Amino acid sequence: MSWELFFFAGLVFLADQVCKLFVVRRLAVGQSVQLGWLKIRHVLSAGWSPHFLRIGLLLLWGLFFAGIILAIDSGYFFQHPAAQAALGAALGGAAGNLYDRFRRGAVIDFVDVGCWPVFNIADVAITLGAITSLWLIR
Repeated sequence: MSWELFFFAGLVFLADQVCKLFVVRRLAVGQSVQLGWLKIRHVLSAGWSPHFLRIGLLLLWGLFFAGIILAIDSGYFFQHPAAQAALGAALGGAAGNLYDRFRRGAVIDFVDVGCWPVFNIADVAITLGAITSLWLIR
């Protein structure tokens, strides 16, 4: 297994948490700042996970992570370094949102482009990482 998976997972997790910390310290919930066409708005997304389901989410994330590691180690899937980097980004994003659910009880979203629900860096990493890794699955 190459270093790309762990490097990009850590990089995305760190970038996501730093941006969320900046938003939490600068803006109250619901407050926003306009930056040209982009709006930074502090939103808490409680989602569907009540407290008792958080352990299940952690277990599910751990099983998914272990499955990815086994798929890579088997030598059949995700062998391209870019696929492993993309998987790392997706896993780092998932870890960032999961960390928010445990720490704050909700995920902090802050990117508001107007025509789409408010999202965060972790959401982008999950989406683009999953698409890219599936594109390069072999």
